[in-house]
Amino acid sequence: MPHPIPPGDTVPRRVTMTDVAREAGCSQSTVSVVLSGDRSIRISPETRRRVVEAVAALGYRHAAPRQLPHRPAQHRSEDEPPRRRGRSHTAWVMHEIGCRIVSGSYPEGALLPGDAGLMQEFGVSRTVLREAMKTLSGKGLLNAKTRIGTRVTARAEWHLFDPDVLVWHAEVGLDAAFLSALGEMRLVLEPEAAALAAARRSPEQLAALYAWVDRMSGAGNSRREFVDADLNFHLEVARTAGNPFLRAISTLIEVALVAALTRSSPVDEPRGVENSAAQHRAIADAIATGNPEKARAGMRLVIGEGIRRAGN
Repeated sequence: MPHPIPPGDTVPRRVTMTDVAREAGCSQSTVSVVLSGDRSIRISPETRRRVVEAVAALGYRHAAPRQLPHRPAQHRSEDEPPRRRGRSHTAWVMHEIGCRIVSGSYPEGALLPGDAGLMQEFGVSRTVLREAMKTLSGKGLLNAKTRIGTRVTARAEWHLFDPDVLVWHAEVGLDAAFLSALGEMRLVLEPEAAALAAARRSPEQLAALYAWVDRMSGAGNSRREFVDADLNFHLEVARTAGNPFLRAISTLIEVALVAALTRSSPVDEPRGVENSAAQHRAIADAIATGNPEKARAGMRLVIGEGIRRAGN
């Protein structure tokens, strides 16, 4: 018979990687890569910071990677694919196949090579390969059927809000149509996030918003400094809105904004940094004074300017 729990006490629940991913607003595979210390996968500093903060806030304890026995180096021909050291094998295989699907190397409707061929190409076990395939199927990219094989699904079935799928699109290159669609989604989501932030902001959040505006103003001719400050301002607005769904789509904001600013930045225009910083400060002022309409309008203006620059 189980021992009764004293009134007011609760059974502590073990924090999982899923909890960390939910708190950080990213995928479990992203959390796994960050915790492994692997820098070969391109994950933005902001995302890495969110994962570290989520781990600290939740008290998540992750096991250190198991040390594999030393094996003597083997000769590898130039045609043999390189092994990615320091990276989870499953995460690497998932990343490689995901990028091939998104880029069209494995086109919609195509059957993937058989397990034996992929296991040989990537140098992984059947367990690792199937775990990667299972994760990709969960993201809507693959559909496996017995005695038929694993087929790439139609793009309409892909989970485009999934952080990994968005990042893979960015890695293989965003075409004009996809970038335009991302801009439209920002226009749908971020003005409302700004309006919510105007009703829910805290003094600490306002201080963070103004700090990022100041960083934008001081970016000068540094494209990297400006992108970092601009991105963090928009992510801070989403956090200030206090809606967990907006936190969950932070990768969409990140991919869209960085892609747009990579094509054309206010740094490249006369007084561009000054004007953009002033527009972002107007958003912060509207949030600070609790004016949702001005916050919405200010955010629409900023996003519209970004779409205009990216289209030029």
